[in-house]
Amino acid sequence: MRIGVATLLFLAILGLSAPAFGAHADVTVKMMSQNNSGETGTATLSDLNGRTRVVIHVAHENTTGIQPAHIHPGTCAHLNPAPKYPLKDVVLGDSNTIVDVPMTSLLGGHYAINVHESKKDIQKYVSCGNIP
Repeated sequence: MRIGVATLLFLAILGLSAPAFGAHADVTVKMMSQNNSGETGTATLSDLNGRTRVVIHVAHENTTGIQPAHIHPGTCAHLNPAPKYPLKDVVLGDSNTIVDVPMTSLLGGHYAINVHESKKDIQKYVSCGNIP
């Protein structure tokens, strides 16, 4: 009987200790339309122990289907035009990238995820979300 209780306690401790080792809960960023594009959606950041997965889903994307995306310093209202971290292009509304930066480095309100109209019209921003 004592072994069973000790085993359950050990398993419970293991289950509770995982977040203490640095794993951060997923963070969802609301992607807002810019320049009357109508492109809205979400970007989800997932902690991968020193790296971060960024998954973008936007609706009402343009008809070219290929849109560059980046993590930029600043906020959507005051975006630094020089990207800090490139992301895979948004293709038909979706992008999935692993960035070689810890998620905790991206958090804190100093970065935004930005989607551009196309490679040809890179200066036109169509969707943006502030990383909290």
